[in-house]
Amino acid sequence: MQSIKIKGRLSYPALDKMTKMTLGDSSVMEYFGADIIIPKTDKEQIARFIEVLRKAAKDSYPNMNPDRFIEQAKSNKRAIIKDGDEKIATATKPETYEKAYTNSWYISAKNKLVQPLLVDRQAQIVSNPRDVFYAGCWVIAKLNISTYELETFKTKGFSCTLTGVQFFKNDERWEASPKANTSEFDDYGEEDDGDSSVSSFASAEAEIDAVPWN
Repeated sequence: MQSIKIKGRLSYPALDKMTKMTLGDSSVMEYFGADIIIPKTDKEQIARFIEVLRKAAKDSYPNMNPDRFIEQAKSNKRAIIKDGDEKIATATKPETYEKAYTNSWYISAKNKLVQPLLVDRQAQIVSNPRDVFYAGCWVIAKLNISTYELETFKTKGFSCTLTGVQFFKNDERWEASPKANTSEFDDYGEEDDGDSSVSSFASAEAEIDAVPWN
């Protein structure tokens, strides 16, 4: 097994509680996880990740060319790192992925056993993940990489376990925020018993004929 820390943007995070996925045999898998999205321009980080794949393959199959193992895993759709542009091109609704996955690689990392360690930028434990992590923020993900071989078809591939996530920096959010921002509200000052702002606000928001109980 090999370990690596990867910096990228978070997509489809399931870090606070497990999510479910229905598999091809109709069984259901529960897991913590996320996609880690890496720009294709970050060639240095991609090269470092490929080298970790080579080492993991060499650990399990010392007599096999690791690059050949990687190619086999890729052809069997068992490679960990995948092409975001290909994901968009083959999607039923490509517009769902265009904003996040264009010109990027992505790694789908999961943990089926325990919740990954979640820390903030100062490496302090995060008690409420939804207050810190969101789709679009930058993170540093700690991954454990290993290989496997399916006995039935002798299909070889890589597994990727998400063991920890550190918040790195904010960026454009790729989804609607579950919580409003203070800038979305007006400052009405101190409360006044004679203040008619509530009634005037209500009348400005809706015509009386539109009120359903009228």
